[in-house]
Amino acid sequence: MIIDAHTHLGECKVFGDKVSEKELIDTMDKNEVKTSIVQPFPGDPDPVSTHNRIASLSKKYPGRIFGMVSLNPHMDKDEYFKEVERCIKELGFVGIKLHPTGHAVSPFSEDAKMVFKIADELKIPVMVHTGPGLPFALPALYIPVAHQFPGLSIILAHAGFAIFTSEAYVAAKECKNIFLETSWCIVNDIKWLINSIGSKRLMFGSDLPRNVPVEIIKYKVLGLSKRQIDDCLWQTAKRIFKLKIS
Repeated sequence: MIIDAHTHLGECKVFGDKVSEKELIDTMDKNEVKTSIVQPFPGDPDPVSTHNRIASLSKKYPGRIFGMVSLNPHMDKDEYFKEVERCIKELGFVGIKLHPTGHAVSPFSEDAKMVFKIADELKIPVMVHTGPGLPFALPALYIPVAHQFPGLSIILAHAGFAIFTSEAYVAAKECKNIFLETSWCIVNDIKWLINSIGSKRLMFGSDLPRNVPVEIIKYKVLGLSKRQIDDCLWQTAKRIFKLKIS
């Protein structure tokens, strides 16, 4: 089984990308991805509308599509909380995304703290972009946050994006509540991370539908045990996002 912990739907004005419902589902079918956790892009011009599109897709494909909230936290705090609560409690979304580059937010700012506090209260994980976009996207910046919220699961998207994989390793080694999603990582680094911090701390993600087969093959060439590959391809994500799938 494969769970894609990180993919997108909709349009992005920041990075100039676009993903349709058809592309997402067709890619899942072609690559035998059972479930995808889907979020708006950080530069989505109307993330609330995209949240609704994700919710509609999850109803059409129950157990295959789950949503992740992605909103710019610089918006009005009451409106932010209202939309997060709607997505989690009414639409069944399973996490929140913070994109320090696309949202232009420091993890130490009050707006970022609001995101982690809300997620902690709702008992859902936060995924944060790491890698390109210095200084806010440096993996080590999330060590103090993880210490401040020890009961909160924090997922470092891209695990440093190859250039800062070693730093993502340090963050995960330091904080047991930090997990690593490995899209865009170098193949050998994924094996090193598994051997160093354990397969139960890693999860598969694609970031984009066209990247799905590339990310899958990385795991298939590593010579992993069945337990290790199961952890990385689906068990970790299922556990951390509390997915009700079989």
